[in-house]
Amino acid sequence: MKKICKLVLLALCLFITICIAGCTDKKQDDEFIKVIDMEGTEVTVSKDVSHVACISQSATDLMIAFGLGEKITGTYRSFLYNTWVTEIYPYAKNYKSYAYSVSAEELIADGIDLVIIQDTENAESFRNAGIPVIAVHQYSPTGAFDEEVYDTARIIGTIFPEAKEKADAWIKEVQDTIKDIESKVQKTEEKKTVYYVNGEKAKGLYYSDGGNSMISRIYDVCNVALATEKYEVLNVHKVSDEEMINLNPYAMMIGGTYQNNLAESLSNSPIWSSLECNTHNRIYRIPVCMVGIENVCAETSLMLKYTASLFSDYEFDVKTEMRSCIKKYFNYDLTDIDVDNMLKGLSKEGKNMINE
Repeated sequence: MKKICKLVLLALCLFITICIAGCTDKKQDDEFIKVIDMEGTEVTVSKDVSHVACISQSATDLMIAFGLGEKITGTYRSFLYNTWVTEIYPYAKNYKSYAYSVSAEELIADGIDLVIIQDTENAESFRNAGIPVIAVHQYSPTGAFDEEVYDTARIIGTIFPEAKEKADAWIKEVQDTIKDIESKVQKTEEKKTVYYVNGEKAKGLYYSDGGNSMISRIYDVCNVALATEKYEVLNVHKVSDEEMINLNPYAMMIGGTYQNNLAESLSNSPIWSSLECNTHNRIYRIPVCMVGIENVCAETSLMLKYTASLFSDYEFDVKTEMRSCIKKYFNYDLTDIDVDNMLKGLSKEGKNMINE
């Protein structure tokens, strides 16, 4: 009889243990969510995230566009160098400015409960401090930057269910834009080559990008080729004068807030100014809205259409669509002067937006 009682008690204890474990797992499921970031890492994130260190211009732009701007505590410093940000979205004045090298101690002191970051060099130190880290990129480490275009939006929509509808709508908008361009722009075996200057920082005309990147994907959709396609994308390539002469691109596109300084540098350089793309007036500025629109951002469809219109007969009214885009995603009404300044990479006051 005693043996039977012991067995019953043992079974009861086992049952209670299983129930408790089940309740614990259910509680964890209720409080946390798992996402796969752009480096293939599974990250467990609280469902109640409210203090994000969004150290990525693209992710910051998309979070604001999807109605999540007030969940951001700080962003990458270059994002705030663009004065259109606080003009269009005044709440961004509250954002703290972070460098990629920000310490885990600083993030903890700021109460950060999620880091979304483009440069993951310090990611491990954040994780060791108990802060979840999501890696997002402007390139693919494994192949063509195709479906990866949508990954940042998908991740945001997964972590923040209240933004999923807007994230899904943005994804569909970009997919539809790509389909429209590809249906109207004839593909050719030989493509015009375009050299891209990354003017986000003061790194000169030599600072470009390589294959498997966002800019490479944009050019591919529009039936042009990135002149530096062959270069390794993980380290943004710096071409030499000799390489540039050999590349001899059909056209050049200059982006970022430093684009006006870079255009002046080009004019003053005997080598760069003698390139055919310059002598034939094929140097094009990339508009700067909340970010340089060549990035993954709310304005991605704008960049796709703008590029297609430059190198084909694709019909596109950049001024009308720029107004529509900024109104749609940021509820801001651009004036004619605003649009002209954005097209030139200038501030609302018509000034350069560089950080010296």
